[in-house]
Amino acid sequence: FYGFKSLGVDPSTGDIVWDDIDGNGVINSDDRTIIGDPNPLFTGGFTNNLIYGPFELNLFIQFSYGNDIFNATRIFIEAMKGPDNQSIAILDRWRQPGDVTDIPRASENDPNANNRISSRFVEDGSYARLKNLTFSYNVKREWVQRIGIQSARIFFTGANLITVTNYSGMDPEVNYRGDSNLLRSTDFFTYPQARTYTFGINLRL
Repeated sequence: FYGFKSLGVDPSTGDIVWDDIDGNGVINSDDRTIIGDPNPLFTGGFTNNLIYGPFELNLFIQFSYGNDIFNATRIFIEAMKGPDNQSIAILDRWRQPGDVTDIPRASENDPNANNRISSRFVEDGSYARLKNLTFSYNVKREWVQRIGIQSARIFFTGANLITVTNYSGMDPEVNYRGDSNLLRSTDFFTYPQARTYTFGINLRL
């Protein structure tokens, strides 16, 4: 990710302080720098199938570590202007001299460009997720064969059940441009992966 580096909110003005990379006292496009990396240090997963008598548990956990996410959604939901609904994060915005916060002041004109593309919107995208889980019970054959069924299996399947992450967006497993390598790990009002629950029964006649 390439943009401006935020040094936090100035308690005296409520504006973001930008890192003057070239040291000329002027903040312009020459002060942009690398502000994050969408590429994880490593990814992995863990799968297991546990069987105890007629019960069976199959689970898959996946994880990613060391990648950043550019949360472009926050550019709009923390803008404090325009038609977009605002995040509750703006309740902690700077209001008066001396306030210490990471949310800048509300400004209709935003002369400091507090919402420019910057490290302010780059977040840790590491996560661990219980991606799939299936719990099943194989009914005893002698019970079901009495009614002409060879076998029966009752099951519950869940997807995206639990996610552990520090990412503030709705889903750390995100890329709003699909498989694009130019805009990896960018979140822009991206709909999260659904959490689903399925109950069913398999019958063999």
